[in-house]
Amino acid sequence: MSERFTVGYEDFETLIKKGAPYIDKTSYLKELFGEKVHDNGETYEDYVSLFTRPRRFGKTLTMSMIKNFFELNYDNPADKSKPKELFKNLEISQDKAFCDKYMGEYPVISISLKGVFGEDYIEALTALFNRIGDLYKQYSFLKQSSLAPEDKEKFSKIVQLAKNGQIITFSNPDVKNNITLLVKSSLKDLTFYLYSIYRKKVIVLVDEYDVPLQKATVYGYYKEMLNVIRGMFEEVFKTNEYLEKGIVTGCLRISHESIYTGINNFSLYTIQDELYRDFIGFTHKEVTELLKKRKLQEREKDVLEWYDGYNFAGAKMLCPWSVLSFCHKANSSENPLTFTPGNYFNNTSSNDIVSICINHPDAIDSQRLQNLLDGGTEIILPPDFTTYPEISIHTDFDTMMGMMLYTGYLTVVKTNEDGSIEVKIPNKEVLDCFSQKAKIIFSKRNSQWYSKVAELKNALFAENKDKVQNLINELLLTFVSIRNTAYEDYYHGFLAGILALTIDQNTEIKSDTESGDGYADLILDYSPKKEVVIIEFKKLYKGESFDEICKGALEQIELKKYASPYEQKNYRIIKYGISFLGKECVVAMN
Repeated sequence: MSERFTVGYEDFETLIKKGAPYIDKTSYLKELFGEKVHDNGETYEDYVSLFTRPRRFGKTLTMSMIKNFFELNYDNPADKSKPKELFKNLEISQDKAFCDKYMGEYPVISISLKGVFGEDYIEALTALFNRIGDLYKQYSFLKQSSLAPEDKEKFSKIVQLAKNGQIITFSNPDVKNNITLLVKSSLKDLTFYLYSIYRKKVIVLVDEYDVPLQKATVYGYYKEMLNVIRGMFEEVFKTNEYLEKGIVTGCLRISHESIYTGINNFSLYTIQDELYRDFIGFTHKEVTELLKKRKLQEREKDVLEWYDGYNFAGAKMLCPWSVLSFCHKANSSENPLTFTPGNYFNNTSSNDIVSICINHPDAIDSQRLQNLLDGGTEIILPPDFTTYPEISIHTDFDTMMGMMLYTGYLTVVKTNEDGSIEVKIPNKEVLDCFSQKAKIIFSKRNSQWYSKVAELKNALFAENKDKVQNLINELLLTFVSIRNTAYEDYYHGFLAGILALTIDQNTEIKSDTESGDGYADLILDYSPKKEVVIIEFKKLYKGESFDEICKGALEQIELKKYASPYEQKNYRIIKYGISFLGKECVVAMN
């Protein structure tokens, strides 16, 4: 079969059968089952593992690959033809002993919690229960098996109830409690049912485990959802005699005390752990080979500039979704060698954390974020544990940056002896994510921001100096400039940019425009009422005072006769001198 380039498939079987390119990660199957011998002669195996990686790094496809390798044929357990066909050209097939021992040998339960949410807890619980019901339907053959009658009845109850997505919308607390108990025990019960029939312990795969908790935070029912997810995990992963192995994936590590209480032998692998560091995601070598195969080797420099930069414990990694999307778009274009790389990461998942960080009200933190956006690095102490409710506009900078690190918006430059880490924005694509978000946040589309800017314009014409000063300071605290956008890297550019949002057909804004004997920093001309605001900006330097600099700005307006064209037209003229330092300004008027 000829190779067909595809993007977006997360099902391993579909990908292989379509003849699509697959970056071979199958050698890690030996590591997962303790069959890899390390340099020290030791082997290691985990009972339950959690892999945290940013979204779109290939977690779901990885879980699908694991499922397809280990899952037995439920109709005929002796038949391994399906996995043999799927894996015949992949690296793991070269280890015949391992394949004979493990391939197609286990019942496998695989569930994704992506999309499990609602605007309130009842709606979210309904979504979770229906997802469990869909999972159970995959094992409908158990209803005709040799299970005990009471087990068949409980199995059928979940399948039957889940047919109707409205069952939990009733206000009856007994119904809700009953459903909650069924959800908590559902995965463990299913391991028991499968073990009872096949007499083999079960592999349990849970993908995107943290999505329901993230959404619960947004909509305000985190504690209730945490109680359900924690109960489900404790049931299936804690002292479950029918469990062979558990593998869990997500973006963020939620507090161990809150969700994994009492689960023994639970191993965590984050982007800061060496073991499994290039298991999920593309390495430099893999990308080079992919580009060569796609006849795009001349674009490697562009691909690395846009999508490279992730450091997973020393391994240089790239986001698979971004690289594959670029290859697909480039090869589909008229000229692949000149096709412009794009931002494919921006809309792949919720990026509310970007909005929160850009809107952060702390002046020092805002400056630190600006430093990152300018290509600099910041040293942070990442929190040991992160829970979604901690992520808000009022949280501390380190917690925010920790969240950004694990969701793919930052990467580690180095780890220091004191446990602190130096972080930076990894590449052009992620920087563009901030740019696109800033264009929304600092625009008319953000009603809260726009109303403040409109209020500032009105205060300028009303000659309300104190209000002008307070509003500019308030806006500066939340404003983060993004290079290569409409927001310039200087103070009068900042005000010119935001005031431009309020301009209508009656008002004209002029920046660095010739007037009188010089060039005025900013002029707002409201011609219907013959009113004009003239502003001169000055930056404060060491040893200078705000008042002195403001006075100098006003004197310059007079010296350069910026107002003379408007005096000749009998305008009401309002003059401001504004001095700036960091995220603070002082306003003077005459």
